[in-house]
Amino acid sequence: MAKGESGPEMTVDGESFDDRLAPGAADEFAARGQWVIADGLRLFLLDEGTGFPVLLLHGVPTSSFLWRDVVPVVARTNRALAPDLPGFGYSDKPRGRSYAVPAQADAVAALLDRLGIDRCALVGHDLGALVAADLIAREPERYTHLVVTNTSLRVTGWHGASPLTLLRLPLVGECAMALARRWMLGLAMRPYLARTSRLTPEALDHYWWPFAHGFKSVLLSMVRERIGSPDDFARWRAALAAYPGAALIVWGLRDPTFGRGELDDVRSLLPRATVQAFPNANHFIPEDRPLALGRLIALFVAGEPIPNALPEG
Repeated sequence: MAKGESGPEMTVDGESFDDRLAPGAADEFAARGQWVIADGLRLFLLDEGTGFPVLLLHGVPTSSFLWRDVVPVVARTNRALAPDLPGFGYSDKPRGRSYAVPAQADAVAALLDRLGIDRCALVGHDLGALVAADLIAREPERYTHLVVTNTSLRVTGWHGASPLTLLRLPLVGECAMALARRWMLGLAMRPYLARTSRLTPEALDHYWWPFAHGFKSVLLSMVRERIGSPDDFARWRAALAAYPGAALIVWGLRDPTFGRGELDDVRSLLPRATVQAFPNANHFIPEDRPLALGRLIALFVAGEPIPNALPEG
């Protein structure tokens, strides 16, 4: 399918096209994107620029909105694509579907096929890095470059002690989701931002909108299903260790969850990777340093030399 061509107009779960938009989005953020039918789902996609494709994959609990200021920088020299994964953002959120990483990778691979993209660079943040690893495990030659930022490739990094693990408890998860409010999401995100000023009321509206339109059940499903089995994690680790392409690791060192230990683990899997670490950036590095991150991605994909920048400690 040619760039800019989306699937047919359709109604999903009784909601029309306009009903699916966040407040004010129709003439702002959502107007930048399109919906594409892939893997039986309608997926929202930012698709800007021309040149070699760069696919940016978000994590939990965000969406393509996380990349809103990174995409234009990458799009100066490349075709920058940032989808909402199934269940996230403006993409479909059907009940009864798996939202584990392998299922997410199925949808992303189908999206690339639908767009006619045979080869591209991958950028993965948080959960998106695991989706990237799953894609590489399937077709390593399809993905020429890999950028990994603030994630964990260890089972314990995702399945260990975390407030989200409480959602696995019967009734507790349902009650927590029923009580969740917009201000609570803001309170939860701020410790993971170095630049809390980026979380404006308008930005929080965009991040909260999916929670009010089906994402709560998706999040419960993900937590209870678990994002991947131990065998999946072993497969992802093996795929990265054997990855033949160029790799870049970009990390916000103030991340309270995926800190230096997770960075060092990812480095051990990608020993040839260049590392760019930002001491004053947090978990949501696309929010904290969007312009710097976008420039790094563009330079990396262009084959320009990037020095290692990793403070000791």
